[in-house]
Amino acid sequence: MNLIEENKMFDKMKAGEPVLGCQVRSRSTLIAEMAAYSGLDYVFIEGEHFVHNIESAENLFRAVQLGGAVPIMRIPSHEDGLILQVLEAGVMGVIFPHIDTAEQARHAVNEVKFAPVGHRGYGDSARASKYGYVSDEKYLEFVNRNVMCIGMIESQQGIDNLDEILESGIDVLRIGARDLSLDLGYGGKVTPEVRKIVEGLCRRISASKVILGDAGLGGLTSQEDFDYVRNLGCKMFTVGSDMALVKKALNSKVAQFAEMKANK
Repeated sequence: MNLIEENKMFDKMKAGEPVLGCQVRSRSTLIAEMAAYSGLDYVFIEGEHFVHNIESAENLFRAVQLGGAVPIMRIPSHEDGLILQVLEAGVMGVIFPHIDTAEQARHAVNEVKFAPVGHRGYGDSARASKYGYVSDEKYLEFVNRNVMCIGMIESQQGIDNLDEILESGIDVLRIGARDLSLDLGYGGKVTPEVRKIVEGLCRRISASKVILGDAGLGGLTSQEDFDYVRNLGCKMFTVGSDMALVKKALNSKVAQFAEMKANK
């Protein structure tokens, strides 16, 4: 019986293929599992801007994996204990917001990866190691090959330190275009000036050994939009969040109902 499976999302990105995911904000295991069954590559648990505890996160990871997708999670801080707990709960990728320095990037790698790559502490009875049913040697090697350390560039400081961050051992970098816009004084809007800066960052990351995830520039509104983002080197695409999708559907039905009443 194979107790652990390779990270298919990571494998695809390393091979240069794009992957598709959905962000889950609602804490609903039902939604997370259903989203995974839809054929998505990954489900992104949003733990920075929405409230999750470790137990709710663990249940979401379990639901996503049951549906056949890869669970990843954005955490609200770089706190060591929090990082280790989501890892032990079975997440396959940790997204670190606001990677501004090489030291922060190296710290992230150290917390996600086992020696000799990092300095993650080892526990042999948590969900991630199937409660100890996976041998130590196999599990340590599996984690270093499959569990992703994902950082976000969201500030001028991050731009200034990008070369060193790219050499930190981090697996994937994403660009938070709106936070970057705020930091640069553009009010959170992806203006032409911000877009040009993001495009430059994409080129620098794509030219390195680090995988470029999402650049915050969309990619799914049209074939032209998709080609534009793909040509920048981006590998991670998202259909949005569960809440946004429900909101859009509800608004559409409410508007449709209003139109039907008006036409009666």
